[in-house]
Amino acid sequence: MVAPTTIGARLTSTGDLYTVGTFDDTGRDVSGHSITKTGIFAEELDELTLTSNPNSGGSVQLNGTSQRLDVTGSGDFMFGTNDFTIEAWFFLTSSAYARLWCFPDGDNIEAHNGILYYWNGGGSITSGGAGTAPQGRWNHVVLEKFNNVVNVYLNGISIITDNSPFNSTTSRPLSIGGEIAASVFGEDPATGTRDGWLQGYITNIRIVKGFAVYRHNFSTAYNPLTVLPNTVLLLSVADSGNLVTDSSGTNKSVTNIGTATFSASTPLTTYFNGAMKQLKNGALLLAGEVVETTILS
Repeated sequence: MVAPTTIGARLTSTGDLYTVGTFDDTGRDVSGHSITKTGIFAEELDELTLTSNPNSGGSVQLNGTSQRLDVTGSGDFMFGTNDFTIEAWFFLTSSAYARLWCFPDGDNIEAHNGILYYWNGGGSITSGGAGTAPQGRWNHVVLEKFNNVVNVYLNGISIITDNSPFNSTTSRPLSIGGEIAASVFGEDPATGTRDGWLQGYITNIRIVKGFAVYRHNFSTAYNPLTVLPNTVLLLSVADSGNLVTDSSGTNKSVTNIGTATFSASTPLTTYFNGAMKQLKNGALLLAGEVVETTILS
């Protein structure tokens, strides 16, 4: 019997693609060469169909001029030196300066002209680089402290690292989609004069205190976020009747400033009918079997 020959290609966990012998992506008969392609995980590879589903909820739509969500001040937002995770999905429809979320003293994420910024409460803010706050698409943003190091993740990839992060030591309020309440900064609370209003959509805002959920680069989930141990805020935006409902179990008081509205737009679903998904970390998820083909020469 002739010895079998293995044909095909291999994706490594680093994102490298290796082929044995012939590599032809055009369908023509090409031989005598091999190819190595690195860094292909700019996005995940999806060979599955994700469709919208009513159970997947929606998002809060903000007009960019007068709407935001304010969360009453709480000791749950006093992280100290402990680990924590703040995350949410954002869809920006403007490149104007916007606060994705804002505390009065640090741990804030901002966007301006296609760039994502992090402010740790110091004298300056740190840029994630060009293209880190794109418009017209959903993006998952995470601010996480683990072992006293902060990382800002964009769609599962760390874009900012802070080795000397801010350690909040007092109870504090939170604003989502705008700057914190005017009275905190001494502005006129009657007129609400401030900047940082976000134009676009926000959904699945979750804060976990005392625990780092991700700890390193990860593949973003395609289903709605759930309550984890130590979750102190979860705005799932399940439907129009729960636009500002905190489902974390801590029952935070959330105020809809400017009458923000519900939108059915969401990046998340509880339903998929596909067969395969390639994650950024190199893992391949399959609904059924996979066969490495061998042939007889």
